[in-house]
Amino acid sequence: MKIAVPVHDENLEVFARAGRAPWFAIFEEGVFRELRPNKHTHTHDHEGGHHHREGGHGLGHGRGRGDRRGAEHFHADEAPMDTYSPEEVELHRKDLENLSDVDILLTRAVGPNMKEALELGGIRVVKIRKKDGEEADEVVRGYLAKS
Repeated sequence: MKIAVPVHDENLEVFARAGRAPWFAIFEEGVFRELRPNKHTHTHDHEGGHHHREGGHGLGHGRGRGDRRGAEHFHADEAPMDTYSPEEVELHRKDLENLSDVDILLTRAVGPNMKEALELGGIRVVKIRKKDGEEADEVVRGYLAKS
C-alpha cells in the first residue's frame, strides 16, 4: 500500500493543506520511498502567489481592468478555495497524475475540488489532526497502527 502525505520539504514536516503543499512524501508499506512535487502548486502559484482562471465569473479584482484574456485574477489569500467547481476538479485531476499509484492521502485539510480529484483518481483521502504528528513518518506509523 502506498501512502502520500503533503510536506514542506525533505525534512518531511507535514504541510497542513494538500493542494498547497510543495511536495508529497511517498511511503510504501510504511517506509519512506521518495518525494514527489505537487504539480498543482506549480501550475497554480506564480508571480508571488497569484492565481488565474480562464473565463472568470466576476470573482477577484483583475477582471475587466485590462485583462484581455477574460481571466479572473486574485491573490492566494483571496481565492475562493472552498467553492466547488467541476472545471477546477479537472485541473486538479491532471495535476495529480504523478500520484496515480498512491492508495491513500493523509492530510489535515483538503478543499472540495482537490478531494474529488483525488477520489476520482482512486485515492482515498484520510483526514489527520495535528495531534497525529508533525512529521510524515510519524503520521504514517500512527495511521498504520490504527488500521
